[in-house]
Amino acid sequence: MAKSQLTFKKKETAKKKQLKKLEKQERREMNKANNDKGKALEEMFVYVDEFGNLSDTPPSQPYKFKEEDLQRPADPEDEYLFGKVSYYNEVGHYGFIRDNVTRETVYFNDNLAGMVLNLNQKVKYKYVRSKQGNQISEVELI
Repeated sequence: MAKSQLTFKKKETAKKKQLKKLEKQERREMNKANNDKGKALEEMFVYVDEFGNLSDTPPSQPYKFKEEDLQRPADPEDEYLFGKVSYYNEVGHYGFIRDNVTRETVYFNDNLAGMVLNLNQKVKYKYVRSKQGNQISEVELI
């Protein structure tokens, strides 16, 4: 009679394979049970109450907007800034205005200003950011 071809190592590897297969099947079933796909849209909603807390129940009464909620806050760019002409090139008709508070410089030329500005003139102005840097959008003499 011939000896059995099934050795201990072969038996152990077969057991490990079977165990891995069972674990994989269990994980697959658990993922399937905990799957969020296919839920109704209402089940996925989250509501925010007036205090900023999240809940899954809709609010009991709708929020009433106040007039203050709908108004935009004052934009600091809407206010005029004050400064003085720190540099002016008469040949190129351009110069820089230095802000009194922040000491930042803003570019201007006669076309943008709509008038000719001279060195050390006090002005109030608004500026915009451009690719080249800050440049004035409006300017008035003080």
